[in-house]
Amino acid sequence: MSYLQTPRLTFSGRFQSDVSTVNNDPNHFNNATFQSSYQDFQDGKNANGWWNPTGTGNFRLIDLKIQSVTYLDGTSTKDPKKDPIIGMNIMDTDSRVAGKMVDLDSQQQMVSEIWGLIVRIGKGDSTYVKGDYEVAAFTNIWFNRSLDKKADSAAAATYQSQIKNLEWDIENVGSRYLKELMQTSKDSLSIQFTVDRYNGDHTSPEFTLGRMVGTIGPVFDEEPVHHIQGRQLFPSVSSVNYAMAIVDEKLSQVVLNFSNSLQFGIAPQAPIDIIDTEGKPETIATAQVGIIENANMTLAINTGTKENPNYVYLGAVNYNEPGWYEKDSGICTFDLSKENLELVQKNPLVILDYSTSQTNSLGLKQSATPMLEERKNYVVADTYVFRMNPEDTAHVKFYATEFGKPLANKSIVVNYDTANLLQGADNPTLGVPLSALIFTPAVKTDENGVAYMELNAADPGNPREFIDGQLYALNYSLEGSFFVDCNPINFISIMVFDKVAKDVIENPKWSDLQPTMQQYSNLYPIMSRGVFKLSNQEVVDKHAEILKFVFGKEVSDPNYMPVTRDLSRDKQQMILNYLEGIINDKQMNEAVAAK
Repeated sequence: MSYLQTPRLTFSGRFQSDVSTVNNDPNHFNNATFQSSYQDFQDGKNANGWWNPTGTGNFRLIDLKIQSVTYLDGTSTKDPKKDPIIGMNIMDTDSRVAGKMVDLDSQQQMVSEIWGLIVRIGKGDSTYVKGDYEVAAFTNIWFNRSLDKKADSAAAATYQSQIKNLEWDIENVGSRYLKELMQTSKDSLSIQFTVDRYNGDHTSPEFTLGRMVGTIGPVFDEEPVHHIQGRQLFPSVSSVNYAMAIVDEKLSQVVLNFSNSLQFGIAPQAPIDIIDTEGKPETIATAQVGIIENANMTLAINTGTKENPNYVYLGAVNYNEPGWYEKDSGICTFDLSKENLELVQKNPLVILDYSTSQTNSLGLKQSATPMLEERKNYVVADTYVFRMNPEDTAHVKFYATEFGKPLANKSIVVNYDTANLLQGADNPTLGVPLSALIFTPAVKTDENGVAYMELNAADPGNPREFIDGQLYALNYSLEGSFFVDCNPINFISIMVFDKVAKDVIENPKWSDLQPTMQQYSNLYPIMSRGVFKLSNQEVVDKHAEILKFVFGKEVSDPNYMPVTRDLSRDKQQMILNYLEGIINDKQMNEAVAAK
């Protein structure tokens, strides 16, 4: 149950995502029709290269400060005098290039991933904890999060992953929290953060910046990496979004994550003060909760039915307190009595609005209206984004639960669902041929509520012509339902790359590479205008050694080329073999000249 368990910390601040947008339009991949204007910023009349054609792909953590810590015993503090970690920073790398944010494909931009990110806990030049962020895609995207914003700026999404390969240097920090965290989870940490209020206006000084709140906690064995094996609450009204909770039996608590559940932005809220590591107040700007600002949100247990509820009230959600979101990252904790701990094990959680009322099926007046409700059963695919080459095999790991406990011996049904992709419902070139992606249509959970589905990839045969490979989408549900016991946003996305003939891979000519290199030259104007014009054979041959170095890097490396990770295994090897041939010829010519 990871980041919602103790010891955990919360942080808030900003992030930067300098993504390139030339490749957001699938038509820009067509070399035959590409226009130079596609590398320019959009204007009032023309989409051109959309809102950031010169983006680098860099993803950075900006001004993130730790706001609170919760210890193993469940007690918390926001006072740096009690724990010096309060006011310290969550930072990215100090020794290499930034991590990268990229889409899976121009026709699947709803699972943008972060690659090659380093996460550090420290202050100034001092690093106390450092590790590698495991690649993750966002989920639970919500386009109506900020009511005062438009388009992407109004959206929010969440990331959950783990920080691995940890290095600790906390001996002289004097932080109780860091000591408990290291004792509890020395090898890896769980991290979840929500991003929203992104600025896509290239004329603004805040361009490519957005808001971030997040939580870091421990990792325990046999738990999901990118999701919580806990209690999923589904929205009952349009003004809220999904929420996640756990029941901590040891501490007799319910812990709720509302970081991407409530709307913001009716009007700016007065700035609030937080305390920095020197004990001095520091003012930060906030945005108040929006359309539900007058709702009396309360957590309850429903011991009745959906039609005839019987609510046991656990406490109010104090979301209207100044700076609640930035200080607590949307995390709320509720203590449970012994009786209520027993009740919550076998009954659903519900978030109610006391400010409204409704009549149930018996004609009795209820004093509250549900805003979010838990369903008894839930299933989720932990990894839901895949890049595959022909003849690759991958596995999807499902977790099924009943009120947060493993749901054993339950069938999970999987189906093709191309309509989920961008323009998928109206695009016959997507999701075909079906023979290029074979999967097990039904799998059954074990005693731990876990099930594995095998994916097998074959050559799709270039159905999209000027875009390599094919996109597939799969939905899943518990047997007997259709996207009822799961979050439908979390469908599975798969890219299957095209196969290249063996003789072309082994003995490539420039004409074999040219279409791919031309695409990269078109789609990366910051590269072609300022560094290498990849469409030019003379330029490529001249810089063969450095290009071989970057094209040969591991895909997880932030310096990997191309940044979009849309280069197939076969084409990568073809490019490397070509560059190796150029290097060998150059060395041979130099050796002959030396004689």
